[in-house]
Amino acid sequence: MNEADQIARTKSPITVRSLTVELGKIGVRRGDILLVHTSLSSLGWVCGGPVAVIQALIEAVGSAGTIVMPAHSAQITNPENWGMPPVPKEWIAPIKASMPPFDARTTPTRNMGAVAELFRSWPGAARSHHPSASFAALGPLAGEITREHALEDPLGERSPLGTLYRLDARIILIGVDFNRCTALHLAEQRRWPDRARVREGAPLVINGTRRWVDFEIAAVMDDDEFLTVGTSAMKAGLVTQAPLGEARAQLASMREIVDHAVSMWG
Repeated sequence: MNEADQIARTKSPITVRSLTVELGKIGVRRGDILLVHTSLSSLGWVCGGPVAVIQALIEAVGSAGTIVMPAHSAQITNPENWGMPPVPKEWIAPIKASMPPFDARTTPTRNMGAVAELFRSWPGAARSHHPSASFAALGPLAGEITREHALEDPLGERSPLGTLYRLDARIILIGVDFNRCTALHLAEQRRWPDRARVREGAPLVINGTRRWVDFEIAAVMDDDEFLTVGTSAMKAGLVTQAPLGEARAQLASMREIVDHAVSMWG
């Protein structure tokens, strides 16, 4: 959507102040640990773009709060598994040999949106060290949340998602639905701990040397399967909805959503 279309669909400019006020109205509190998934374009015309969205989130949770966003980099994965698009088989070896290694400071996100891409490099933000499924966090608990992230457990108990669950984080979906709710991957791994494994790999720097490292991860569900969880959670009264700019925001307890999904899939 171009800027003219954004202006046309926006009743009045969306600002840091207006977003902060509306985040408070939906129930975001000072001191919250907030796992954020957002679509910038859904908000309408935002004065300051992704900078304004991040500033509003920071103001809404205050200095005692911690903001977390996925910072996934799906481009740093095993090219043998690529499907959107696939690459010729003869490319796989040279890709593995030359792919730049993951660097938490410089590796860009992929398909995470403008807000998450800016947030990963926000002053003071920490980022976990998984090559394809990292999370970025800002606030007093950022170090604790990003500290553990096992290669073979990108979205499970030994990832930032497991830590966020234990810390009783909340989830906010801004202009996106539950098919973008990363926390539900933790729920599926709890429900099906013995699911099939997929061979993965990535270039990493180990003791100053670039190495290709192979490992296995659990296969994951199609994200669209999570939409029914959102509908069910809404009916159960676990989700608060309210306008945020021109978008719809949904706020929920991570523990309640994960537990509800596990029970629903039981």
